[in-house]
Amino acid sequence: MLRSFSGVLVGLLISVAAYGQQAQLYRYVDDKGVTVLGNRVPPEFVSRGYEVLDSNGRVREVIPAAPTPEELQATREAREAQARQRQSDTTLLRLYSSQADLDRAHARQLAQIESLIQSARGEIDGVQDRREELQQRAAVQERAGREIDAQILQELAHADDETERLERLIEAKQLEIKEVRASFVHQRARLGYLLGASDSDS
Repeated sequence: MLRSFSGVLVGLLISVAAYGQQAQLYRYVDDKGVTVLGNRVPPEFVSRGYEVLDSNGRVREVIPAAPTPEELQATREAREAQARQRQSDTTLLRLYSSQADLDRAHARQLAQIESLIQSARGEIDGVQDRREELQQRAAVQERAGREIDAQILQELAHADDETERLERLIEAKQLEIKEVRASFVHQRARLGYLLGASDSDS
């Protein structure tokens, strides 16, 4: 008799559990934007996310929508940007122990660039002096009714090319100074933040 009763009880519990599972509902949005309540979620709507409800209509679990390709790409780019920032921060802290260190390094870098500019300007002056000398020789030949030597013409063309090259170099170095100064402002602010964060952590 006891065994029979136990068997009935087990069967009853199984039936209740099965009923509870059957009573589980799912709420999702279909392709028309309509919220649907059903005992399953069609495969084509699973990626949109859905809610699992109990028999009383209470939300038991929320399954979020799968990220779109654009969202996945944005996440990847954000992670890559964070990795680059960490690497940049590590380098900054390795090179400079204080903002004063960075200030001195910045001043040295600017001085080096300015030195290159001054050197290029000096070279231009030398090229122009040589060009004036060549022009005078060419003028003498013209006054004498002679053709200008091909060598002189070649050297004049070379002087013009060299002057143009040096002027482009100066322009590039002046642009580099602007970029270095802009980068310095960012680096100094970032270093101050990192050193402050390090101090607060310690």
